[in-house]
Amino acid sequence: MTTSPDSFRITVIGCSGTYSSPDSSCSSYLVQTATTSVLLDAGPGSSIELQRHIDLADLDAIIVSHEHPDHWTELPSLYHAYRYGLEREGVPVYGTAGTKRLLDAVTPEATSTAFDWTTITAESDVAVGDISFTFSETDHPVETLAILARSAGSTIGYSADTGPDWSPERFDEKIDVFVYETTLPESLEDEGIPHVSGREAGLRATAAHIEHIVITHVPPGHDSVDREMSTQTTFSGQVTVAEPGLTIFP
Repeated sequence: MTTSPDSFRITVIGCSGTYSSPDSSCSSYLVQTATTSVLLDAGPGSSIELQRHIDLADLDAIIVSHEHPDHWTELPSLYHAYRYGLEREGVPVYGTAGTKRLLDAVTPEATSTAFDWTTITAESDVAVGDISFTFSETDHPVETLAILARSAGSTIGYSADTGPDWSPERFDEKIDVFVYETTLPESLEDEGIPHVSGREAGLRATAAHIEHIVITHVPPGHDSVDREMSTQTTFSGQVTVAEPGLTIFP
């Protein structure tokens, strides 16, 4: 495994599910190479940890998976930073139509000034520097896009939010590292909640022949060790528990 600091990698910025915990902001992940930096999701509070890893001026783009507030509501704060602090215009932002509708309701000028917005769907292809991205619509109540990032022959995937009727198999290619939400304890699997447990994530990662999964989106008050053990009942590969500042190399 290559672990040069300039290698293709993903860093956990925020990993708390539903709302921020005392130790982590909500969903946010920084994908980087030596020359490119892209933020996947911008959950509330995430710009604090983000600035420990990158100067905001050096961020090349932002991709937002869906419109639920724990995945995008740091965008207004980032807008303020870019427009009034850094005086930067045209930061590329990619997201669903529903996310843009909500952002426009909060800061209607954001997508005509600091942000250069592109609406994406499951059929979209996005290239930022030397990283390319494709998408797959997940099993969630609003349009939600799982994300697959590729660079230099390696792949990093991110489930965003999903129920059990979606699998990373939908990408139909080898995935080296997959960041998988494990919101639910096993006791809630049959309650119709549009998320997955560690056990369900492990089953689907196994079916997709993934060797390393990073479990994330565990809500405050839930036991991440429980999720890790649940995942390991159905997945024999490497399981890592997300925490802010953790960097994973494919």
